[in-house]
Order: sequence, then C-alpha cells, then structure tokens
Amino acid sequence: YIIFSKRNKKIMKQTVKGVAGLLLILFSLNATAQKPVQKRLSIDETIGVAKNNLQYGINAQQINKGKEQVKTATMLPKTGVFAENEDFRPSDSKGILKIGLSQSMDWPGLYKAKKNLYNEQLKYYEATTGTIEADLKRDIRSVYYQLWYLQDKQQLFLRLDSIYRSLSAAAILKVKTGDSRGLDSIAANVRMAELQALLQQIGSDINIQQQSLSQLVNSKDEMLPLVQPLEKLSIPSLLTDSLHPLLALQSQHINISNAGVSVIKNENKPDFSGRFFSQRLWGASDPFTGFSVTASFPLFGASAYRSKVKTAQAEVLLQQKEFEYQQQLFNTQQLQMQKEMERNSSLLSFYEKSGLKQAEEIIKAASLAYRAGEISFAELSQFLTQAIDIQKNYLEVLNTYNQSVIQYNYFINK
Repeated sequence: YIIFSKRNKKIMKQTVKGVAGLLLILFSLNATAQKPVQKRLSIDETIGVAKNNLQYGINAQQINKGKEQVKTATMLPKTGVFAENEDFRPSDSKGILKIGLSQSMDWPGLYKAKKNLYNEQLKYYEATTGTIEADLKRDIRSVYYQLWYLQDKQQLFLRLDSIYRSLSAAAILKVKTGDSRGLDSIAANVRMAELQALLQQIGSDINIQQQSLSQLVNSKDEMLPLVQPLEKLSIPSLLTDSLHPLLALQSQHINISNAGVSVIKNENKPDFSGRFFSQRLWGASDPFTGFSVTASFPLFGASAYRSKVKTAQAEVLLQQKEFEYQQQLFNTQQLQMQKEMERNSSLLSFYEKSGLKQAEEIIKAASLAYRAGEISFAELSQFLTQAIDIQKNYLEVLNTYNQSVIQYNYFINK
C-alpha cells in the first residue's frame, strides 16, 4: 500500500506538471495572438488603409437612407373603407346602407417638390463623403508625420546615448590610468540616465500617436513610418478651382432650403379627396352606386400660410449668409496657413544650409579633443549639448513646417 501510494503521488506530480506546462503554452500562444502587429507603411499606403474608417460606414448608411427616402415622396395617404347608413325617413326606417372606399391626395406639385427636397438631402449625404475623405487625409498625414518626427527624435537621442557610453568608457580608462578623479565618469552616467528617461518619454509619445493612427484607419495593428529620415514635404502648387468639400457641403444647405420653400408653397395648394360606394358589393338586386369628389382650399389662415413661406425663405437667406461667412473664414485660414508655411520654410533653410553640417562638425571635433585631453568633460558636454540642440531644433522646425504644409494642403483640397 505504501509502495502504491508513492507511485501514485509520483504519477500525480508528473500529471500536474504536464497540465501546468500545457496551460502555460496555451496562455503564451493566446498572448502572442492578441499582441498587436507592428506594420511599417508609407504615407500613401496608410491613407489607403483608411477606407476602413467607421465614418465611411456611417456615411454609406446615410446615403442608403436618403435613397429610400426619395422613394417615399409619392406616397399617398391611407385608403379608407367606410360603411354608412344615414338616409333615414319616416316611411323608410331601414335607410340606405353604403359601403365603399375613400381616398385623399395632396396637390400633385407637392409630390414633385418633396421628391426634389429628398434628392437635395441625398446630395448632402453624398457630399459628406468628400468632407470625410479630406478630414481623414489631413488627420492621418498629421499623425503619421508626428510619429515620423518622434521616431527620428528617438534615433537622435539613441545616437547621443551611444556617444556618452563611449565617452564614459574613455572616462573610466582615464580614472584607471590616474589621469582623472572619476568626475567625468559620474557626469557621463548622469547624462545617460537622463537620456534614458527622455527615451522612455518619447516611447510613450510614440505609443499615443500609434493609437491615434490605428483609430483613424480602424485597424488593430500598430502603424509605424518607414525607417528613413523624416522627409520634407514640398510646397503645394497653385490652388484648385474646385470648391472645397467643406464649402460644398454648406452650399448644399442652401439648395435644401430652396427645395424646402417649394414644398411649403405647394402645401398651400388645394387638397383632393374622393369617395366611391356601391351596394353591388354585397349583392343588392337594385344597388345604389355613387361617388363624390372634394377639393379643400386654404380659405382661412392665409396669413399664417404666408408667414410659413416667409419663414422658409428666411432660412434660405440665413444659409446663404452662413455660406458667405464660412467662405470668408475659410479663405482667411487658408491665407494664414500659407504665410505660416512660408515662415517655417525660411527658418528651415538655415538648418539645411549650414546648421546641420556645423552640428556634425562640433560633435566630431569635441569628441576627438576630449579623447586627446585637450578639453574637459564639462566643456565636451557643453559642445555636445549645443550640437544636439541644433539637430533637435532642426527636427522640430521640420515637423512644424510639415504640419503647416499638411494643413495648407487641406485648405486647397490636395
């Protein structure tokens, strides 16, 4: 019994270990499956993925709704079925039982006006597609280039970290040979610790931008720019003659309002209704049959009808003024963005022509001078800080310039 018990325990332990190992593998596979995939795409490829954005789906449903609404423009009121017996007299207590149908109908022009109104509303939904596309292009480009800037900034700090690690090794060697008391090594380690903190912050900023980009393209993948230096966007060419989608959408409000005026005017026209009955429906031998037609005119409340028309016409004027204001605001913002783009371009030219080259020369010369013992670590740190600040400022100015170009492209619909 004791021998069996020990063998049983051994088997149980092996079984538990096997199950635990299997569960560990399954959890590991599950975690791997759920981990987002990182993809490096060009800006054009990223914009191409944006077709999955949920706003397109919402807009597609709006368009479908508008198409179905157009089909309702000719809908007639419900057909009535009536039974009445009102023709009583002293000599005839039975009266005349009438069973028949009744139907009413609006002024024919009203159906045409409603159809035109619904068509204009459908055009509004269709025009919304253009604004979604323009907004998405601007937002995706903005986030993509911000992410690209952060990636280059991260590479810059990694390079600086590599330089300080190399200098730290040199400082340690100087301590061993008795040329230094160790202050240089301490300063280098402090600087490296600071760089690690900055790199961690940049990593968090990159994750935030990745989440924004994934939301814009409606993807679970983590998007990253191509592994190459941040490019400089070219200044756009001349303006396009086409109306910007945002202004086209506002212009469509005017068309809808005009169509609404036509609907109100046709609502003031006469309505028609008709009735038909026949006792033949229940098989009377000598049936009564008849019909009646009624036209309803707006005899009372004419001033209220006129006020209703004036209200609709006032809405047209309101939408026209709103369009003029939006156009003025849009043109002002476009001009401001153009000036900002030109200003950023002028500042960027300094770094491109001389700033970056001088920064590289400072790094090389200062590093060689320190290794040769010609300058102290404090002087070296000062020179490196100056050079890295130039490169960092260049990236910031380039990013600011690119962002202004992206915004300007939005205003000229490119």
